[in-house]
Amino acid sequence: MAVALHYRTEASALRHGTPSASSRPTSPQLPQMTSIRLQLPADGTITGTVIITVAAEPHETQARFTVSAVITGARPGTVYDLTGNDCSAAAPPPDRVWATGLASADGMAELAGHAWTGAAADEYWLALAPSPVSPPPGLHGRFAAGTATLFPAGQAPCAGPT
Repeated sequence: MAVALHYRTEASALRHGTPSASSRPTSPQLPQMTSIRLQLPADGTITGTVIITVAAEPHETQARFTVSAVITGARPGTVYDLTGNDCSAAAPPPDRVWATGLASADGMAELAGHAWTGAAADEYWLALAPSPVSPPPGLHGRFAAGTATLFPAGQAPCAGPT
């Protein structure tokens, strides 16, 4: 009986041009998209640009990240990776490969990555591998907020400025 009354109320409201609260379509909240473009710190002859794209639902603690890059001055036939990790984790998991690509005969490589999920509030780092120096230079910051800064070669990725 209650179901019949509910549907009768719904139908009556629609006939009179005033949909009830339960029949109004709700508009889903779209994720907020952030994309930042950053210059990789010089690593010998290699230069490049990194693009970090982030999708985060409003008021959520997790975000989806995608990292890609274009590098030049690379050694032809060499596979390059952008590796990185979470600076905020007390016991960080092993470094992950966020993007990878093969350098062409002219020393250019397009590094592409897959989407991964991380904490929106955390700080992350990334660096190019292989590198002629260890630890290599790279970028660290709050990627979900669209911020990152350079860290120099020889400095731990998550260390503060020296």
